Amino acid sequence: MKGAPDSSGSGGAASRRIVVRGLPVAPGLAVGFAVFHDEPDVDVPVFALRPDDVEGEQARLAEAVKEARTQLHEVEERLEIQVGAQDARIFSVQGLLLEDPAFGDAIRERIASELINAEVAVRDAVASWGERLAGIAAGSERDPVADLRDVGRRLQRILAGHPRDQVDLTEVGGDQRAILVTRELLPSDTVTLDRSRLAGIITASGGVASHAAILARGLGIPAVTDVDVSSLPARGGCWIVDGGAGEVILDPTPDDVQRAIEKGETFQRVRDELMRDTRGYARTADKVAVELCLNVETFDDLPAELLEDLRGIGLFRTEFLFMERTYFPSEQEQYEHYVGALQRVGDREITFRTIDVGGDKPLSYLSVPHEPNPVLGWRGVRLSLQWPDMFYAQMRALLRASAHGTMRIMLPMITNVEEFERCREIMEEIQDDLRENGVPFNESVQLGAMVEVPAAALAARSLAERADFFSIGTNDLSQYALAVDRNNARVAALYQPFHPGVLQLIRMVIDAGRAADKPVSVCGEVAGDPRAVLLLLGLGLRAFSTSPFHLPAVRRLIARVTLEQAQDAAREVLELDRGAAIAAALHRLVLVYAPELEPFLAPVSDASAT
Repeated sequence: MKGAPDSSGSGGAASRRIVVRGLPVAPGLAVGFAVFHDEPDVDVPVFALRPDDVEGEQARLAEAVKEARTQLHEVEERLEIQVGAQDARIFSVQGLLLEDPAFGDAIRERIASELINAEVAVRDAVASWGERLAGIAAGSERDPVADLRDVGRRLQRILAGHPRDQVDLTEVGGDQRAILVTRELLPSDTVTLDRSRLAGIITASGGVASHAAILARGLGIPAVTDVDVSSLPARGGCWIVDGGAGEVILDPTPDDVQRAIEKGETFQRVRDELMRDTRGYARTADKVAVELCLNVETFDDLPAELLEDLRGIGLFRTEFLFMERTYFPSEQEQYEHYVGALQRVGDREITFRTIDVGGDKPLSYLSVPHEPNPVLGWRGVRLSLQWPDMFYAQMRALLRASAHGTMRIMLPMITNVEEFERCREIMEEIQDDLRENGVPFNESVQLGAMVEVPAAALAARSLAERADFFSIGTNDLSQYALAVDRNNARVAALYQPFHPGVLQLIRMVIDAGRAADKPVSVCGEVAGDPRAVLLLLGLGLRAFSTSPFHLPAVRRLIARVTLEQAQDAAREVLELDRGAAIAAALHRLVLVYAPELEPFLAPVSDASAT
């Protein structure tokens, strides 16, 4: 059962103590009193129009859109003061959705063709677009469906004449702070929260990459999701939220409360210290240089100061330019987009991954056949090679943009040498054409392979003879090697990035790169896990690309260990034959070298400790 409560303790008051486990989304510990919030649905009036009423109803919609834009601008300005421009731009994304001609036309067309009022047209358009965006959002780090629902709710409230809603925490009196319990927290809900009263957040849905989770992390509010909030006792009382372990303790003991307060204070102190220590080149304790880069899909969400003293962007996901539109962007549009990105990083480098869509990440305007197993189907470079017009346009745009900065080009989902060689041939054909036409480009642009298919890892030595560099995508590599859909709750426990078989594949790629003198980096989730960083350092990896959120903890771990210590750690754990045991051993070693990182580590399961 999702987020099922486990009873703990025995006898007397201790028998009331209940531990509920969920998914950790924002680290830290908080003590407070539960406040339940159930966002009421907007009461949508339904009435039929006469043909003569259509123009007036569309004008009413236009006024509502104008007011919604004003509100979003105000929210963005207020949030920028609280958490900075990076997270505040969530609401500029919503503004772009409001201005999307296709979205607006869909609502106006419903009003005209179905003779329905604007509130109903908005409701139906949001439902229709939500189904399309759900497929596009699969596997991404954004939550466009939540944005869509948020925009739809805002428009409906304006059209219905309802005041702006706000989560009410006033029932917690005095100096007490609130633990907010709700089914879903949309971005606009998060902004209206009274931070002086809010201690933690518990939701039924949302996910690690949801905007609410991003904002909670930015605001420093511990949060746990994937909890069956309907099964929680609808009563007050003191609760504890552990956003690092993904646990909620109902009716904790006095000892629980004291420990939570102490750990919460320690976490906040270390977090502040790590954030101050983010700048500067990463070096091990014995001064071995380690390259740190960032994973991004747009520079709209990245403050310039984060790029200081970093090599640059280790993974730029180009597909989001395609996903944010309702048509294929032209070569010129792509060129301008890539040049803009290069200008943002100055003399630093960007590794552009070519479009990675198809399968479980379809484009709404790209017709693809139904696939019974899309994750193993028509996606990544497979789609690019079978849609040469799209691939040629992107490669031309990238090569033209290379004249304006330092870049590398990376190919996703490479399975065999033949695929890579064909992509190299296409790149060389385009380079010849650009030379003949006098179009400037960087002649030394490197072409690399993203290793995320086990067969590519097994053939890494042959692939290294053709590729200029490797980047290991550990998310898909683990998923494919273990035959586990990590988004499927029924088999999620089998998804073990520290499984010995997965580690052997990663090691093979690192060794192949070293033998061919080709750079190797990791850009999957493990690049942000200090435990994995310790192991990979010991295996010979010297480049990591991770999200801005994980950067401080990774940098601190690197600074706390010597290369010899990392190598000893790798030798020790690779003698183990269970992923859980490897994770537990690395967990222990990280705490030996950098005990202050404990709040930033995922919890070790009981099975891991044995």
